[in-house]
Amino acid sequence: MTSWLEAVPAFGMALLILGVPGAAVVTALRIRGLPALCLAPAVSVSVAAVSAVVAPLIHLPWGWPVLLLGTAIATAAAWLARRFIPALQPAAGAVPAGPAAPHRRRASRATLQAAVAGVLVALAVTTVFLVVVSPSPGQFTQGYDSVFHLNATEYAVETRNASSFAISGFILPAGASVFYPGAWHGLASLLVISTGISVPAATNILWLAVAGLVWPLSCVFLARTVFGERRVMLLAAGALAAAFPAFPYLLLQYGSAYPNMLSNALVPAGAALVLLILSPSARPPLEPALALAAIVLFLPGLAMAQPNGVFSILLVLTPLLVQRVWLWLRKGFADSRGQGWTRAAVLAASVAAVAGGLLSLPQVRGLFNYTSPAFLPFPLAFLRNITQAPAPIWFPAAALLLLVLAGAWTAAKVHGRRWVPASLLLVAFTYPLSSGTNLPAANVVMAPWWDNPERIAALMPLVAVPLAALGVDRLAGWLPTRHPRVRLVSRRGGTTTAAAALAVVLAFSNPGFWQMAGAVGQMYNVPAKPDSLAQVDAQELALIHRLDSLTTPKDVIANNPYNGSALAMALAGRHMLFPYSSQGSLTADQYTLRFWLNRVGSDQAVCAAAKRLGVTYLLDFGTDYIPAFNNPRSLYPGVTLASGTQGFTLVARDGHAALYKLTLCAGVPV
Repeated sequence: MTSWLEAVPAFGMALLILGVPGAAVVTALRIRGLPALCLAPAVSVSVAAVSAVVAPLIHLPWGWPVLLLGTAIATAAAWLARRFIPALQPAAGAVPAGPAAPHRRRASRATLQAAVAGVLVALAVTTVFLVVVSPSPGQFTQGYDSVFHLNATEYAVETRNASSFAISGFILPAGASVFYPGAWHGLASLLVISTGISVPAATNILWLAVAGLVWPLSCVFLARTVFGERRVMLLAAGALAAAFPAFPYLLLQYGSAYPNMLSNALVPAGAALVLLILSPSARPPLEPALALAAIVLFLPGLAMAQPNGVFSILLVLTPLLVQRVWLWLRKGFADSRGQGWTRAAVLAASVAAVAGGLLSLPQVRGLFNYTSPAFLPFPLAFLRNITQAPAPIWFPAAALLLLVLAGAWTAAKVHGRRWVPASLLLVAFTYPLSSGTNLPAANVVMAPWWDNPERIAALMPLVAVPLAALGVDRLAGWLPTRHPRVRLVSRRGGTTTAAAALAVVLAFSNPGFWQMAGAVGQMYNVPAKPDSLAQVDAQELALIHRLDSLTTPKDVIANNPYNGSALAMALAGRHMLFPYSSQGSLTADQYTLRFWLNRVGSDQAVCAAAKRLGVTYLLDFGTDYIPAFNNPRSLYPGVTLASGTQGFTLVARDGHAALYKLTLCAGVPV
């Protein structure tokens, strides 16, 4: 696939995967209109992720039949819940009736149309960005994490198993199993299985669907929940979701953290559902009981996209949660001192139980092993975060900041949502905690995001987008009163048109947007010669593309994963001896070959290990290593030195990249 026009059918399939399961389930719950549109993708992610986990348990291969079966079961469960749980049934008077009903339906339809228009604007902006940075759908980013995510998707396709308990099996000893959030890989592998496109093409197309549609819809739902049914604001919420460089683009530049990107895209919708229970508005999009049912459907997908999404929701809602807890405790003490202390004890015990449960998981404890050294002064890091200019961007988005501040003022003074500006301020301090200080306490607080500046900077738009949309709505109301000659915003439909145009202008006129495009474009670039910033260069990529004619799918190819050769798994569908650089769990035979493969031609023990693992070829990309460790040569010395030994014979070469065949094993020709 070399043209983006060729990707249109596959993009349509991605929309079906993200839309059909969730649409069926929310329809069974009798959720309609804008909430149904916004929540359907999140529910689809849950249905797909849970179906992928269950499929191997009932001995079914991952594919469309499994997803349809999971959709049918989830839809039936939703219908039964709606039918037999009284709280989920519509209350008397909930359905508009009487003379006002037609007007109400027209208003809801107009609101839905405005929201859809904003989301389509976001899709257009995001599409332009991706087409600019990537020469073709089949290109791939060369970040450190790209190897894992591309190979994990290929592994799911090969094994027809996309379970979150199996997705990392390609880097584990046979039979070993650990949990790794595999929702992204399940969706991407299903797209490959359904369309036959390459893993990189499926990854790009799915990224576009999530960044261009799921994320804007999620922002629209949060804006609708917090600030009401305002057409200009909802259109702006959808459109402006594509204007902030920190998300969704930064995670594409940093290591291609696709699971984290999917999780972030779902967070605003999750925060909105929690709000509908904690702080429902006068005319909420969903009743609290129905919102609780939606949360039950939402959480599995979020947890299996990236569990830190749960912490992101808690972070965004922290001011409101603190306020609610404080009021609950104060009421207890107001009733009686004993009741107050009882509530305090219950709160402390609950926090301790949750913390203890989380810390009992090795995956959670491992989060505290990662720290990022400070590289910015704390005040500068705060300024860059609040102005939507985290590294590698340096140009502040002044217009976006003004809209965000206008929205924060309006949220507090007009809508009485004082916790929203507090949330903005709280999230603004997260990036400097990671990039502007080395305090151990800061590392602990930021542990859910691995204390990683890029993942943390991507949190800012979660709050900033709805506030900027409210700022646009405020501007649209203020402008005609101060400047009556401005006709565009006074005509019927002119306000929403102006809001859409403003979002496009804000995106494309922001230098930070194009700085981010340049940085992401560099990640997609395939250099002509070895480059330490790239996994593979043009010579290495050319040889990878020839592997299908030089080797068979049954061959096992020895390699040093630190020189980019591990990508041959995803790009050529070949079995690599070491398919990922951060591969800690090695078998005894892998360990032997890692250090002594260069002796395979003469050493009986090394030869036996190579035979047991089925090694037949060696892919040598030289010693141009990715910037991961100070001296990766020492990690795989046997592989690095093997190409110059008598055990291997040259088969093909493209520049410095070479493929060797194992022809001599312990003195015996193979």
